[in-house]
Amino acid sequence: MVRCIAVLLEILICYLLQSSVFPWFELAGVVPDILLILVVSTAFFRGQNAGLLTGFLAGLLMDFCVGEVVGLFAVFYMVIGYFNGYAFKIFDRTDYLMPLGMVAVSELVYSLLYYIFLLMLRGKFNFGYYFTHITIPRVIYTAFAAILFYKLFLLVHLMFLHFENKEKK
Repeated sequence: MVRCIAVLLEILICYLLQSSVFPWFELAGVVPDILLILVVSTAFFRGQNAGLLTGFLAGLLMDFCVGEVVGLFAVFYMVIGYFNGYAFKIFDRTDYLMPLGMVAVSELVYSLLYYIFLLMLRGKFNFGYYFTHITIPRVIYTAFAAILFYKLFLLVHLMFLHFENKEKK
């Protein structure tokens, strides 16, 4: 129960940072996707189900706040959380390069899904412009932001893991 409340608070704090603080640090017209970093980190730490649930809740918050179609961002983040959850059993959690690569690839997938479902279906076919001016800067900026935020999420995860192990004893 405590972990669920903590995840909800993490999602809310990340959304508030992404929507109110990071626009002040906009580079090349983009801001990093802190919610995506949270979803990837949670999936990497806790597995597919936690990544799926965190992605759903983060995406639903995005849908209600900025989305035009309810459920679309939730599906995007759920897919990303679920597939990144495969790394839970395979990779070492102390490795920092793998999660950063996963964040970059996830941001690329998210941007492509966004282009397909929200731009291309509305007749905006200028993929070259979108890819070079929005997708690439966003992937780079989110990957750099992930360096800082991944460590923070790792500390929070280790803290909860410590408390859970303490309660079991």
